[in-house]
Amino acid sequence: MESGQKTKNSKAFEEGKRAAWISIWTLLGIGIAEVTISTTTGSLTLQADGLDSMADALVSFIVWFGITMLQKPKSKFFHFGYAKIESFAAFIAAVVIVILGIFIVYHAYERIIHPTTVSNPIVTMITLLAAGSISLHRALRVRSIAKKYNLISLNLDAKNSIKDGTASFVGFGSILAGYFGIPYMDAIGSIIIAGYIFYMAYTAFKESTLVLLDAVKNPKMQEEISNYIERRFQVRVENVFVRPLGNVFSAQIHVELDRNMPLEKAYVILTDIRNSIAERFNIEETVVIPRPV
Repeated sequence: MESGQKTKNSKAFEEGKRAAWISIWTLLGIGIAEVTISTTTGSLTLQADGLDSMADALVSFIVWFGITMLQKPKSKFFHFGYAKIESFAAFIAAVVIVILGIFIVYHAYERIIHPTTVSNPIVTMITLLAAGSISLHRALRVRSIAKKYNLISLNLDAKNSIKDGTASFVGFGSILAGYFGIPYMDAIGSIIIAGYIFYMAYTAFKESTLVLLDAVKNPKMQEEISNYIERRFQVRVENVFVRPLGNVFSAQIHVELDRNMPLEKAYVILTDIRNSIAERFNIEETVVIPRPV
């Protein structure tokens, strides 16, 4: 049974890595194409959307990197594995993304002070529509894999690609409005896309710092684990300590056992508790510590 679970996890990781890897190059290709075309059309919105796609490619890389590190065996320096490296990389990426958003807002402000017209709005709108369509198609594919294997980081990557596609369509709308004579829409469109980027950075900061500081976002998890053990195994739970390890958790559970209980029976109960908790609550590392009463 354990071997079958490992095989399933290995398949999930491999398919998740492949999906994230394709997303990296898809989003990077979209970003490079948009930025390149923006140099000929003069569209700040198209440039901002291209930079946004590149930032999303960076997020996809972090997801791929995180899944890769989850497969790496523990070492004498990293006793709990390498899962938190993903969160640290996400924090660094968030800093880069904020700088990128500030860059876009600054150039949008310059464009409002010194307005210029988009030289070829038709090409710009076609590019934005194509970029949005490709991003959404890729996002739906990644989301189906994430749901199939319950990969949280890959699901985040899918949501990010959906955001990227939505930003492209918003950019299309701003260029279309400018095409019909509404002023400053190219600059306004780039500011809206910068807003998307800042929101993505905020999410990355929040998620990564919570994991790095060992914060548990679900405060009821400890109570749920305690109630489950007491109800199923008929033993009293003294304490439950939960620690996030990237996308999974480690748990230290203190239980009370009869001091006259045979060692063999105590071992069986503790092993059953550990295996049951790991399966039910998706906990990677579970330590059950008995206390005699």
